[in-house]
Amino acid sequence: MDKVFGKHSVRAVLLARPGSVKRMILAGKESYHSDLLKLARAAGIEPEFMAWPEFRRVGEVSDDDKHQGVVVLTRPRPLLTEADLGGLADARVVLALDQISDPQNLGTILRSAAFFGVDAALILKNRAAEVSPLVARVAVGGAELVPTYRVTNLARSLEILKGMGFWVYGLDERGESTLAQADFDPKSVLVVGAEGEGLRQRTRQFCDALVRIPGGRPGLESLNAGVATAVALAELFRDRPVPGPG
Repeated sequence: MDKVFGKHSVRAVLLARPGSVKRMILAGKESYHSDLLKLARAAGIEPEFMAWPEFRRVGEVSDDDKHQGVVVLTRPRPLLTEADLGGLADARVVLALDQISDPQNLGTILRSAAFFGVDAALILKNRAAEVSPLVARVAVGGAELVPTYRVTNLARSLEILKGMGFWVYGLDERGESTLAQADFDPKSVLVVGAEGEGLRQRTRQFCDALVRIPGGRPGLESLNAGVATAVALAELFRDRPVPGPG
């Protein structure tokens, strides 16, 4: 089973896939968890309160995990692959990640993607971070709200999306135009490269346009992948509807 901890991440699970929850354990005062208790019981889930030592043992967490006294054990998230990309025919914005290996960056990226309303994220199966409990916590619920596709060949996946009418934009410091100068298509894929290395050459070849974030100076030419993605999505969604509160 998967393990999800932290109030925001658990709340997202209860909202997005309550039927997957097999066990919910809590520690601390009931009043602190009142919002989660309401969501859980509405879904037919009866939480288990435990003393702190038992909670840490059963939940297999330490205080370094910033669990906030709540852990849920769930069935694994549905595994989406290249074979499922056809389900994105009606999508408007897809995020493709080229070898993002830092879990902190992946969590930050998924949080930004959920905030802006990205329809899906493509994550490489190899040489990349997985959506682990740490990533889910950093994403503060975002990992539950953005469908993720584990793909083995990013170039082939981009080709499939292009065949469905998507225009592919690679975020690259050598881009011909800035984000503000780009005329983003109604069906857009934003490709973000690895920390430090950027997009691989083969990935760049499958992009229809390369765009860059203006700025930088000698010794500090780029932003990390998490921050860069947030900046790029803010520009891409400038004139698009974004999800309401909730």
